[in-house]
Amino acid sequence: MNNYLNDSFIFFKEVSRRIETNIPDTEIIQLAFNLALGCERLLKGILYEINPTYILIEPDFKHSLRTLYPNKILSTISESKQLENKPNSDVISFNNSLLRAQIISESTSSHKNILFAISKARDVIAHCELNQLNKQSIKEIIQRDFYTMLVSFSKELAIDKKHFFDGKHIKLSKISASLQTDLDKKLLLLLEIHQEIWKSSSGNENFILQKEKTTQILLQSSHKDKTECPSCKNIAIIYLKPIIEFNQLRLIEETIGHEIRMLKCEFCKLEINESSILDKLGIRNRKLHRNSECLYCGQILKDDEICTSCSSGSISLILN
Repeated sequence: MNNYLNDSFIFFKEVSRRIETNIPDTEIIQLAFNLALGCERLLKGILYEINPTYILIEPDFKHSLRTLYPNKILSTISESKQLENKPNSDVISFNNSLLRAQIISESTSSHKNILFAISKARDVIAHCELNQLNKQSIKEIIQRDFYTMLVSFSKELAIDKKHFFDGKHIKLSKISASLQTDLDKKLLLLLEIHQEIWKSSSGNENFILQKEKTTQILLQSSHKDKTECPSCKNIAIIYLKPIIEFNQLRLIEETIGHEIRMLKCEFCKLEINESSILDKLGIRNRKLHRNSECLYCGQILKDDEICTSCSSGSISLILN
């Protein structure tokens, strides 16, 4: 087991010891931060098990050998031109780790939206005013989803639950179970309400034509995908937020993937932005069409075309 996986247990055990039925707001902040640190290391650990270079910003030989295997370098040729004297040993971000791990880990893929919410909470705690943190949302993830998500990872990675929960798994399972019914009921009621809304409008041909037109127009704009509405079975829109990182090799900003912000249906007015429900429904954006677009204004561009629609002058980039 690699050090990233081992290190993740330190944070998960700390979270496990402090989860209670009633958690004060002041405690939520530290719990959320520890949870995020554990999840980031867990995702990097999954990648590291396959290939350690997958977590490096600079994975090429001259950087990775000095970073990962310095003891393997012969002392007689330690100054080789094939090696970087000051290697870039930086590792990829939480979001990038998530985007990569979802390709090889079913547990990551099935909890993608929850993990994005945890990453977002970490960024708020680390960089923003704490009043921007949605304490209720992250509290629900800690109490309801922490246990079930890590049980999934425990089974997938064949790692004993004791490494994650520090012997608190029975207490945590009870707290989680008491809230799972609420989530199921919430989802059922939500879908039933919007099925009724659709039923009242489904006989109106003009209404349907109008909503079909609106949906198509919205889908032609940037950062959108589509899926079947879980309520009325029409086309619903997935609203995406691009994840942008600076490429140190090309010295430009790139869209490395997308976070799902919301599912919205124009036909039955269903709108879901809660990460736990999006994951429960299996709402994940499919691989987008290989368009190119300006990172800033979303203008569709031809290969290597310069954007003239905004002041950025951004060159076209391929969406993931």
